[in-house]
Amino acid sequence: MDNGKRRHKACDTCSQRKVRCNGQQRCQQCEHFNLLCKYSAPAPRPQYERRSTKPAKRLKDTVQAIAPLATSAGVHGASWTAGINGASMQYQAPAEVDNNNNFISLLSDFETFVLPFHPAITMAEAQKAIETMSENQEARAFVYGLIAVTLNLTHSLRSKTSPESSDISKWVSMSLDALRPVLLQEHISVRRVATLQFLHVCFMGLGRYDIAFHYLRQSVTMLEILRIGDSSSMVMLPFTERSQRQRLYWTVFIHERFYAIACHRPALLRPLDTLPEPDGTIPIDINTGFIQIIRLFLHIDDDMLSKWFATCDSEQHIDLAWIVEKHQEIDAETAGSGDEVACLSSRQQVDLLITKHWLRMLVWQIAMSKCLLSSGSSEQSMSLLFPIGISKQLRELIASVSKQDIEVHGSGIQQKLFELTDTIASVVLTVPASSLQERRQRVDDFNFLFRFWKSLPRPNSVQQELLESKHSKLSEMEL
Repeated sequence: MDNGKRRHKACDTCSQRKVRCNGQQRCQQCEHFNLLCKYSAPAPRPQYERRSTKPAKRLKDTVQAIAPLATSAGVHGASWTAGINGASMQYQAPAEVDNNNNFISLLSDFETFVLPFHPAITMAEAQKAIETMSENQEARAFVYGLIAVTLNLTHSLRSKTSPESSDISKWVSMSLDALRPVLLQEHISVRRVATLQFLHVCFMGLGRYDIAFHYLRQSVTMLEILRIGDSSSMVMLPFTERSQRQRLYWTVFIHERFYAIACHRPALLRPLDTLPEPDGTIPIDINTGFIQIIRLFLHIDDDMLSKWFATCDSEQHIDLAWIVEKHQEIDAETAGSGDEVACLSSRQQVDLLITKHWLRMLVWQIAMSKCLLSSGSSEQSMSLLFPIGISKQLRELIASVSKQDIEVHGSGIQQKLFELTDTIASVVLTVPASSLQERRQRVDDFNFLFRFWKSLPRPNSVQQELLESKHSKLSEMEL
């Protein structure tokens, strides 16, 4: 046989995912997605057996191929059943994995640390998903995603469970294994979109921004299918369901706008005509904080995105008046101000305040990229020294809250703090201070922010290298 045409056996994971496998001991696909790569021994086949082309036989073959993957993911003793047309495919969970009491015990962490920033799913719905996960595969995928995102954002459970159980990648993989494609007779559900958002957040935290984008776009597509942006369709829904879908839409809107800034990708979702209507299923303080973060992200409109993307385009002109007006618009926004955040938890407050500083710095960076700033500007926001003032406020804020209050926001807050800290370092390095004492204070503020950022879980290696380089240069200045 010609070696160039030799066929190799695909691993169990690639077989289940229906992707090309290169047949290596740890194949390229599994290495890329950090999945368990396992090759099952080929079952003996009679010489006369042929592969059937009938739909029922193909479905049975697929189910038999997927079953070993449950074992490879640590789900022992699981079984699959399927209807003849594939419309009623079910996954029977093993008793040792589905200890509902263990999953329910995690709900308190989910409610405290995750729900305030992902309020589309109520606690009652989360508990119901746990109770039905042994019979309902979508519920199972949701619960595994809930565990993954809770671990990703809190890290508090690592001290309570074994290392294997607290492995975020494991729970992400198990959620993906259970999250089957939407079948012919099924409909898109709020719970499925919420699961995709949990996965998006986890992939962002794991540094897999490309895969995070994939699940973000899936969420956007499903929101379009649910017609949440169509007010005439939404008005026909019961009030509670309408409010929940509004919260779901705005959650994805925020994630998409943040991803657009962080990764220079276009945003597809348009703002809804209304903010989420409070319906009583979500605590009032959570709803209040959620509405404030929406109001802040509404400032990242299409105009601002186009100008942010223009920072990489030397030929595109940006008007000075727009910079001044945008700064004034953000400063006039009462969301994230002292009065409005007073009734919120410290976790909610720090998210809003850092986000507002981040927005100001984004606009300043746009102006900087077009050489619109000067050291002698009477307009504070147009001054080269603007980030120095931000550094003082940011240090005071971080020193006033617990590390966990910041850590719980995951990779999103880390990215914002990186943008702020990196910009502050650049200004300290390039803009002369008026005195030795002032220079030392600037360097000290940066060192504080840098040490704090580096202490957060899973810092981005490229970003850390960049900040380390600037830290070294500033240390040399002090000699």
